[in-house]
Amino acid sequence: MCRKKRWIAFQKIGLEGQAWQGKRFERPFDRIPLCAKKSLPESVWNNSRSSTGMSISFVTDSPYLFIRRKFESEQLEEHNFNNCSFSGFDLYAERNGKLRWVCTTNHKYGDSEEYPLNLDRLEGRHVYRLYLPCRNRLLKAELGIADGAFFEPVAPRPEKDSIVYYGSSIIHGAYTSHAGLCPPAWLGRRFGRPSYNFGFSGAAKMESAVADLLGTLRPAVFVLDPVPNMSLEEIRTRAKAFLIRLRSLCPETPFLLVEDAPKTNGWIFPEKLRDNVRRWNAMRRIWKELRDEGDHRIFYQKGNSLFGTDGEACVDGVHPSDLGYVRMMEELTPALKKILK
Repeated sequence: MCRKKRWIAFQKIGLEGQAWQGKRFERPFDRIPLCAKKSLPESVWNNSRSSTGMSISFVTDSPYLFIRRKFESEQLEEHNFNNCSFSGFDLYAERNGKLRWVCTTNHKYGDSEEYPLNLDRLEGRHVYRLYLPCRNRLLKAELGIADGAFFEPVAPRPEKDSIVYYGSSIIHGAYTSHAGLCPPAWLGRRFGRPSYNFGFSGAAKMESAVADLLGTLRPAVFVLDPVPNMSLEEIRTRAKAFLIRLRSLCPETPFLLVEDAPKTNGWIFPEKLRDNVRRWNAMRRIWKELRDEGDHRIFYQKGNSLFGTDGEACVDGVHPSDLGYVRMMEELTPALKKILK
């Protein structure tokens, strides 16, 4: 491996996927600026202190890439985030206009602040995108390239072209095998658009303060997927007010409202499936009311086949495996194609 390295701070390359650029953040890779802290529920704020969905893009011919980083916590994984998604950096490269996976943080180097991202030599000059960790709070990050290698940053793309995705731990990236597979990042690659990940594990509950915050953004589409975190009562008392408030702030932006997938073991625990159906019916009723009241920019994605229908695409009955994420993307793609057309 090359011994002499040139280190480049991520911020100097340009961070895509962090909204409100120019605002002050408590830490450099948090998702929500400090000015919003007092208005948000504590659970939302605590979940926002991760870099999930963020990325840097650059061109280099360096045969090796290194990472030098510092996390807030020495913990490198948890029960529903493995090392590669919880603390890992995930590299993609462009080929024929499409981004393809290259490599992910190696477990062997997971407890070191400086380590090689790739163990095999990279040949030629490529356009790369490097996704940041889904969960561990990142305090500092630098990219290392071979001394003397060509390097050119690729600027973040504009917010107006973006997909803003609000949702639960599923959107945060729980159980994904590596960081680039969380739904906003995946959809961003599929549609060639920037994406912003507002997945808040267990804390996506359509609070009015969250509508006020998201309403300051101007993306191409909002994907709203909080139902897995919401009780029937929360849907009945919060969902319509949240949607009306967000619409008042973003009168022209389309919304895609997404149901949760049915519990994959609901066939043997029927009350779980009944709970799904009750919450679906409540959310569908609100969607229809809003359409009847004149909001024709709000669209709806049913959840009954979001992870397929064979029960094989979940880890715990709720969170999808990588197979479930694949199926989820296939379900969402046609709806988003129509909206973004």
